[in-house]
Amino acid sequence: MRISLKVTICGVLLTAMVGVAFAGFAKPEDAIRYRQAVMTVIGQHFGRLAAVVKGQPPYDTNEVEHNAAVLRTMADLAWEAVMVPGSDKGNTTLNALAMKEKDKFMAVAQQFESAVQKLEQTAKSGDIEAVKAQFGEVAKSCKACHSTYRN
Repeated sequence: MRISLKVTICGVLLTAMVGVAFAGFAKPEDAIRYRQAVMTVIGQHFGRLAAVVKGQPPYDTNEVEHNAAVLRTMADLAWEAVMVPGSDKGNTTLNALAMKEKDKFMAVAQQFESAVQKLEQTAKSGDIEAVKAQFGEVAKSCKACHSTYRN
């Protein structure tokens, strides 16, 4: 199962990055697709951690570390696709306020990255209570961004 997961993740990322490699977000739609692909991967792994935090499935240190590591890897990828002119229009949930308040938006994005980095470190401890607490901090950082900068 782990191999198929890695293949799926690589496929999603490669699909999203093809436009980046060749066009460098030449079109707003490329940035939107890239951003959505990154957020899909983040959502999948965050959801897996949420299940563990709720006790289903039982806590598995290796799985928690793996999912936290994927979140850490993905945490900074979406932001380069946010400030592309026009990527707040069309098939996206990005609120135009993100572009108008770039510095504020990026500060919120940095809080998310920091919270995810701490989660990755905490996951290595194997302490489920510490993981639960830091998971909550990551969730708060998600909500802080989504409540202001997501339609």
